[in-house]
Amino acid sequence: MTLKVVLHVPDSTRYKVALNMGVNFLKTRQEGEKLEARLLVNAQGITILLEDFPPEIQNKMEEFLKLGGEIYFCENAMRAFNVPRERVPNQTRTVPAGIRALVEWQAEGWAYVRP
Repeated sequence: MTLKVVLHVPDSTRYKVALNMGVNFLKTRQEGEKLEARLLVNAQGITILLEDFPPEIQNKMEEFLKLGGEIYFCENAMRAFNVPRERVPNQTRTVPAGIRALVEWQAEGWAYVRP
């Protein structure tokens, strides 16, 4: 069985909560199961990239990615909030439009959760 979740982060204050939820979800993997988790950061949430990540968030991001999680940042939101491309952390990705990615992923069977 495969379970897939996309955690939607349109508010920067929810980024840490979303990472924790993603890690907790991926840690529930049982034998014979495939779990996939994505974080999608858009709207005001993108301003998280204008901050320096404190160690606790940096460590949680690394754990999430190591467990197989994926993190995506919306390019439209980056332009709207003047977030330079070089602020996107290594091992993460961008999508042209966060809303489109959410709709496409849900059509592909990803469960939507907003922390």
